Amino acid sequence: MGAIHDQAMHYIYQQVLERLLSHMSQAQRASLQLLIQRLLVAAGGPEYIGTFRLLVLQGADRRSAHLLATLRAAQLSIALRAPVTFQLRVLVVNLPAAGSTVLENHERSFNALFMQDDPRVQLQMTEGCEVVPFSRRQSAAPERWALARNAMLMFGHGVDARPEALLGSRLHLELAGAVGVALQAQPRADVLITAVPARQRRRYLAWARRSLRLAGERGPHVVHQCLSALANGLGRLHGVAGSPLERADASSSMATEEAPLRVIAIDDLLPHLLEDEQFDHMLGCCFDAAQDAWPLAAFVDSRAVAQLHDLRARSLEPLVHRPALRLASPSSDGGPREPTSAHLGKPYGISQTQLVCLLFSPFARQGKGLERFLRCRHPDMLVALPYLHRALQGKPCPEAVKDWLVNTSGLALVPLRAIYEGGLQPSSRRLMANLARRDVHLKWLPRPPAAGRPAFEGLP
Repeated sequence: MGAIHDQAMHYIYQQVLERLLSHMSQAQRASLQLLIQRLLVAAGGPEYIGTFRLLVLQGADRRSAHLLATLRAAQLSIALRAPVTFQLRVLVVNLPAAGSTVLENHERSFNALFMQDDPRVQLQMTEGCEVVPFSRRQSAAPERWALARNAMLMFGHGVDARPEALLGSRLHLELAGAVGVALQAQPRADVLITAVPARQRRRYLAWARRSLRLAGERGPHVVHQCLSALANGLGRLHGVAGSPLERADASSSMATEEAPLRVIAIDDLLPHLLEDEQFDHMLGCCFDAAQDAWPLAAFVDSRAVAQLHDLRARSLEPLVHRPALRLASPSSDGGPREPTSAHLGKPYGISQTQLVCLLFSPFARQGKGLERFLRCRHPDMLVALPYLHRALQGKPCPEAVKDWLVNTSGLALVPLRAIYEGGLQPSSRRLMANLARRDVHLKWLPRPPAAGRPAFEGLP
């Protein structure tokens, strides 16, 4: 029975390969052969290809989908000529969180490539700072998102709440943390394979090194040799951003005792594949052509920034129906009606009310924006404004006022008071100010207007 099953699977894999090759031009097939040769050399020869393990980060863009299809063709081509082929680990990433539409597109691609039941393929996805088996449905496990939740709230309230900054270079730290977890899994991957252009890779490395220096990271400068060391270092910075009141462990080292994790770049083999839409039809996916120009943003939801802008603009509109004064949870039934834009904070456990509060960042700079926030969103709380300041200053005040602050912001009183007073660890302040300078493409962001300048702006 086992032999019959193996023969049937071999026939199915051969059909998948033939289908892939039928969508390739002669030039594309030549590129595929060059890729196979690179992989065989990187493995140390054909005799070692069976234990060679590749990791690929799967974004929601055309570049990622075509890279995966090409790798699958290489994997199946080697399997037809040799008794074994390389192992492939696919890590699906879409920040802040993958929506159902994105996950369904990935599932269609995996099914078209017949990867779900292939023991040589491991399909995974990120949920917060954890790596879990791929599924089209996200699990309800809020503890997985705790660090990412705190990092987003602390950054928005204390540093910069503009959508471009909130969902900017900061998300690369969250991605690095998840990649670091994936790299620790056994058996270890031998290489990460990417199609990100060389210029973008250099920009990313320069940004990463600067971020590590600003946070006071010390240790051997091996980030250009080992991706695992770089991911671990940036993952620690994500922990610093999520807990900026705690002193970072300065003794942490970026050194690794194991063999360095190499990177194989094949961006020179993919340009003509990106121009061909036949793969799109075969994989059953549709892609935004404009997103292909920004490879560093391939792992970020392209609609998230626009949705946050829409939420912010609609939040500035006056509320027509004013609710009665409520010092309990503002998200309970009977509260003010919230904007109907997509609830980006749901996976993190951030309510719509807390997300709107985050976009106003009313507690920074001794609460200078607090009165404006109340007038726009919670006018019936204006009578409690003096008590809100007392609570943020650590002075005695009614417990209901404290509860309102916690429920509305999503943060406990201790970090809220630190934001109010501008008290962060120096290394955290430098790091977070640097993150606010660049968007998700690692391009410079203009400074916010003086009236809305954040509490921890500027580098020493």
